[in-house]
Amino acid sequence: MRVFALFLLAFLAFPVTAESIKIGYIDTEKVVNSLSQYQQENADIIQEFESKKQELLDLFNHIELVRANLSKIDKSLNESNFQIELNKVLDLESSFQQETEYWQEKINQKKIDLLQKIEIVVNEAIKEFAITEGYDLILYENAAFVSKNVNISNKIISIIEEM
Repeated sequence: MRVFALFLLAFLAFPVTAESIKIGYIDTEKVVNSLSQYQQENADIIQEFESKKQELLDLFNHIELVRANLSKIDKSLNESNFQIELNKVLDLESSFQQETEYWQEKINQKKIDLLQKIEIVVNEAIKEFAITEGYDLILYENAAFVSKNVNISNKIISIIEEM
């Protein structure tokens, strides 16, 4: 009985002496997409590849025209011309595929580089904010529920925008 009484007394006294823990949550997608630096640099990447996109569209349209002309050639009367035109179409399609893949990889790599750069900025801002405001724990990514009191995404956005 004494052990139970001591346990009960310790249990009741523990919350009085426990320190409160300050916890924050960040919606990383919101933070990244709201940053003017990210928006500007992402727009620059899109603008940089816009002319190449147009070139690829023009090549695609040219392939479609050559393919349409190919269907007009009578195979039985002119087998060699048909084969030449068919080879042209196949070469153009191969070139189009290679160019598309190459430029898509370049765009993806630039976007990955941008996100890595932004991630460093966001992490520095979070660390600075956590230390300044006395946070014990800041979470991000999947959460079942986050109250408005704990969500500090807008504060992090403001800090980064002021940098």
